[in-house]
Amino acid sequence: MTSIQLASRTLLSATEASEHAYHVQTRGYSIIEGFLLPSECELLRHAMLEANARYKPIAGSERSALDANQLHDLMATDINFARLLEDPRLQQLVAPHLGEHWIMYAATSSSIPPRGKNYASRLHVDSPRFVPGWAFNMGLIWTLTDYTVENGAVKVLPGSHHCEAAPSEDLFERNCIQVTCKAGALIIFNARLFHRTAPNFTDHWRHSMTVNACRSFMKQRMDWVRFIPVEIAAQLNDQARRLIGYDTRLPSSLEEFFVPEEKRLYKANQG
Repeated sequence: MTSIQLASRTLLSATEASEHAYHVQTRGYSIIEGFLLPSECELLRHAMLEANARYKPIAGSERSALDANQLHDLMATDINFARLLEDPRLQQLVAPHLGEHWIMYAATSSSIPPRGKNYASRLHVDSPRFVPGWAFNMGLIWTLTDYTVENGAVKVLPGSHHCEAAPSEDLFERNCIQVTCKAGALIIFNARLFHRTAPNFTDHWRHSMTVNACRSFMKQRMDWVRFIPVEIAAQLNDQARRLIGYDTRLPSSLEEFFVPEEKRLYKANQG
């Protein structure tokens, strides 16, 4: 299998990182163009399309059917998606908002079929918690195809993360902007930003990979340490393993609790 390698990517300059942090704090989002190489986008896009074709909803689960084009297990089945977490630039972009020990809450693909839409087309936020001036969650979107007005680029209401109340559908549509960018961009946004995917009016799929990041003391959507096979996790760098949750595991016995400091499952001083 061809493997992407992001662990040695060149860091953003201090000025770049500061500007992206400012955009996220004020308008609620920022775009980093050229975050992935075209070859990396092609590899991930192909794998995502194949995974969509294999997907079978869980019998009796309406949510499983609704999530047909939003897969939750790609990092558990394909190491190339897990390797996205090795990128050192993620720490520069997310830590200013969630602290240096942030972890991954959720990892979900976002694919829109030709002439279709997905469950994310509803107006929503990705974090139900609201505390003025304090972020619980951040969103990351790796665009694997161009994001255009025609193919369902995400719509956002700039600055709406500052307000607890949801905008009306009419207010949102009159004031939102569509975040258009080339394949390979990374979009980072405050998870309290009101947004939705737009319909795809083209004859081609629109693909992206998303991660919801949270603070280290919060529960993750999945028990990623158990969900992602050891064979995949063991090949990842320390940052990726931290994001999966290897530094925030809980002891299940007194024997696991009473261990030397360096062997603690839940590392100290993480909030």
